[in-house]
Amino acid sequence: MSLSANTRVALIFCAFISLLLWLFLPYPWMWFVRYVDSVPPVSYDGRIQFNLDNLKKPKNETEIVNIVKDAYQSRRKIRVLADGHSWSQIAQTQDIMISLVDYAGIVEYDRKALTVTVRAGTPLHQISTDLDKMGLAMMNLGSVAGQSVAGAISTGTHGTGLTVGNLAENVLSLRIVTGNDGQVLTLSANDNNTDLFKAAQVSIGMFGVISEVTLKVQKKFKLKEIRTHHKLNYCLDHMDSLVKGDHKYVKMWVEFNNNFCVLYQTSETDEEITRIPTLEGFLIYYSFAIQTRITYLLPFLTPLMMHFVNIIGFGCDTVRVDKSYNIFNDFFHLPVHQEGEVVVPYSHAAEAVRAIESEVLIHQHPVNYMTEVRFVKGDDIWLSPEYGTVPGTCAITLTMYAPESTALQYFNAVYDVMKGFNARFHWGKHFKHGAREIEQLYPKYWEFKTLRAKMDPKNIFVNKFLDEKFEI
Repeated sequence: MSLSANTRVALIFCAFISLLLWLFLPYPWMWFVRYVDSVPPVSYDGRIQFNLDNLKKPKNETEIVNIVKDAYQSRRKIRVLADGHSWSQIAQTQDIMISLVDYAGIVEYDRKALTVTVRAGTPLHQISTDLDKMGLAMMNLGSVAGQSVAGAISTGTHGTGLTVGNLAENVLSLRIVTGNDGQVLTLSANDNNTDLFKAAQVSIGMFGVISEVTLKVQKKFKLKEIRTHHKLNYCLDHMDSLVKGDHKYVKMWVEFNNNFCVLYQTSETDEEITRIPTLEGFLIYYSFAIQTRITYLLPFLTPLMMHFVNIIGFGCDTVRVDKSYNIFNDFFHLPVHQEGEVVVPYSHAAEAVRAIESEVLIHQHPVNYMTEVRFVKGDDIWLSPEYGTVPGTCAITLTMYAPESTALQYFNAVYDVMKGFNARFHWGKHFKHGAREIEQLYPKYWEFKTLRAKMDPKNIFVNKFLDEKFEI
C-alpha cells in the first residue's frame, strides 16, 4: 500500500515534532499540566503523582484553622503541597492535600527595621519582585525561584556563601496552625519558646501549616557574577582561598569525567546592569537537554557528550551584573533531572569532592549533569543540615537524568562513601537515611520528636515517609 505525498509529509512532520518533544520535554503532558494547573498534580520530575481528590485551597488563616480542626476531629492526615519541587516523598498523602496558592502576598514590611512579613504560599520570585519595588531584597536565595517561602525554609533550602546562612536562618518569626486542634502559635527567637522556634524553623511540615513568615531583608542591591572555567584539580587545590577570598557568594559546577570546573564568584557592586545573557542561557539549556536525552539511552557516551557541554555551554568566561535575585536564581531552567545532596563540614569539602570523583570514575556512573558545590554558614536550627557546624558546610548537589534505578544507585553509592565525613542531606531531595542514621547525624533529633508530639498529638501531619524517618 503506497502513501500519498501529503501523508508522507504529515508523517515526517509528526516524527520531527515527536523528536523535538523527546529532546526538550521528557514529560510533555506532565510539563503541560504543571504549568497550566495552579496546583501541580505531579512533582517537578513527573515521578511523583499527587492525589488532589481532597485538595483544599484556603484563602485565609481562618480557613486553614478550620481544615486542621476537621482533620484533628476525624484523624485524617494533612500535607501541604507547594511547587512540587522535591524529590522525596515529604508532601505525599492520600488524605487532605492543602495548597496555599491562594494564600500569598506580602502582609507588611518595614524599611527601617529591614523586615518583611509574607503569607506562607508566596513564591520566592514574587517576594523578590515585590521587595524590589519597595527598595528591599532578600538576603540570599537558592537557584530555584518557584518554591513557596514556607516550603523553602521548611526543608533547609539554601544558596551559597560561607558567610551566608540558609533561608531558614533569615526567619525572625513564624505563625503556625498546629496539629493540636488547629491552635495558632506565633514563634520567634525573642520569646520564651526559643527551643520551639529553633525546631520549627526547619520542621519539614511536621509541626502544622505555616501561615505567615517574617524575614530579615536588606536594602536592594546588585551583584556582579564572574564565571571562569578551570581544571577541577585547580579549584580543589585552591578551594580555601577561592571560597574565603574577596567574593561573598562562591559556588562551583563540577564535571568529573573531564576534570572540569566552572567557578562562580559573586560580590555586591554599584556597576550598571548588563544585558540578559539570552544566547548563553539558550546554549547552556539546550546543550544539556540534548546530551541528557542521548546519554539517557546511551550512557556510555556520557564523558564525550559532557565534554561538548563544557565547550558549548561554558567555553567562554563571562561577567554579568544584575539585580541580586536575578543573579541568585539561575537565569535558565535546567532540564528535568533527579537530585540528591550531601552536606559535609566545610573542613572536609575538597576531600569529599575528590571522594565523589573517585566513585564516579571507578564505577563509571553516567553523571550527565554538572555537580553543584556550594557553601553555607553554620547555624543552630535543630534539623538544619548546617546545625552546629563551624564555619559551615559544603553542600554537594548530585544531579543526573537517568532511569530512577540508575540515579538512585549513584546517589546511594555516594551516600555510603560520605558516611566517613558524617555527611547530612537535603530533606527535599533523594536520600536513603533511616531513623537510626538521622538520629546520629542530628543531635537534636529526640528533642525535635518530643516537641513535634506536643504540636501534633494525633500525628495528622505525618505521612508514611516521615513515619519511617522519625519512627512515629
